[in-house]
Amino acid sequence: MWKAKVITASDRIFPGLIYHDREKQFYDAGNIIKSSLPLQMALYFNLWLFPIWFFVIFLGIDAKYYYLSSIYKFITVTLYITISVLECLRLWFGYLGNLVEKIPELASFWLLSTLLQFPLMMFMFWDDNMQLFLIERTATGLMILLVIAEIISGTIALKNIAEHHSKRFYMAQLCGIDNKY
Repeated sequence: MWKAKVITASDRIFPGLIYHDREKQFYDAGNIIKSSLPLQMALYFNLWLFPIWFFVIFLGIDAKYYYLSSIYKFITVTLYITISVLECLRLWFGYLGNLVEKIPELASFWLLSTLLQFPLMMFMFWDDNMQLFLIERTATGLMILLVIAEIISGTIALKNIAEHHSKRFYMAQLCGIDNKY
């Protein structure tokens, strides 16, 4: 009884408040796309540069393999295989995490980039015993620049997407909506 009186009084004081749809407010806030365009562009360029880099590195290994010491033969082959596998995983996680706005995949992309890919590529670029040709050094330098751009833009994208997901979670709690997606 008192609830009906309060609703009637509040409708006279604040007309239209009774028709405010909290679910619509939640779904409107939840439909904002938070994918990062700079990260997507860096991933796109990296996707096109990676096969070229792989081909250049493969030709370089073929040309210099017999001139390397036995320990550097092992290090070179292991390093190139590791970097190639990590690059494929990184690109997959980056695309999935950014476009679908999945935080675990984007965080995996960022961790692989920061903790594994960047140090391995810097070792390959700066170690003189690897005997890189100029074309290999140029291709690796471009890859390093893209990885740096991806780390920076990935950090910003991860922060923005995490804030957006937390806002959606708190709005769902406030509105009493079961957030199933």
